Amino acid sequence: MATRKKAALNKSMKLFYSPIHGFIHKVLVVAHEAGLWDKIEFVPIYPMRDGYSIAAINPLHKVPALALKDGTVLYGSQTIVEFLDFTGKKKLYPKPGPKRWDALRRLALADTVFEVTVNMALEKGENPVRPSVYTWYWPKVLRALDQMEIDAGKTKGFDVGHAATLHALSYLNRQLGKGLMPPVPSNYDWRKGRPKLTAWWTKALERPSVNSHFNKDYKGNDTAEFAQQQVAEVLRAQGKKLAAAPKPQKVDMHLD
Repeated sequence: MATRKKAALNKSMKLFYSPIHGFIHKVLVVAHEAGLWDKIEFVPIYPMRDGYSIAAINPLHKVPALALKDGTVLYGSQTIVEFLDFTGKKKLYPKPGPKRWDALRRLALADTVFEVTVNMALEKGENPVRPSVYTWYWPKVLRALDQMEIDAGKTKGFDVGHAATLHALSYLNRQLGKGLMPPVPSNYDWRKGRPKLTAWWTKALERPSVNSHFNKDYKGNDTAEFAQQQVAEVLRAQGKKLAAAPKPQKVDMHLD
């Protein structure tokens, strides 16, 4: 316990996030690329389990959320990655100009693919399932993948748009492996017919910022009690007097 407390003193930020196996977190990639990995205390959150609510510090109860030492809490991955990029040494956001606008375009494209994939995955838990969710979203995903194929043949280097593309594709892989509803084909492989995107993906997986967490189980304390202790520390940094960690709140939604 003393060792953990001593290590925590050297951390200037707390990242509340979901340690999903097989998922490339855009925020984690940027944190690593920016040279800030060792300055972050990672706080595992399971948003659909009681006891893990972070609503006390983020009214949206959504991850990721980044808490700074002064109690400031940043919401949303796009806000967090921009802050990390600004704070760190290596920059994944190009300077204003055509390269920056292109990186931001690819960031928006990938983030939307991620968001609609989340919506399709959540819809499986509804009763009855609404087929319109899939007929509305799946064509968007296909068109986005085709655009990613075009982009993979043009863009060089590695920027925030690339980090977001890894984020989206890894999550899409995960949900396709679990199975989505028609018109999403069973056993669909986005690599088929997209050789440039496939080659880019394979090479990008070799980056240390990806290897830092991709396909690795979280090792550390991921209990609800630990999560609430970290929430309490943020609240105290905000000047709120607490005798102990706040009582765990029920989450907004459960998947049976």
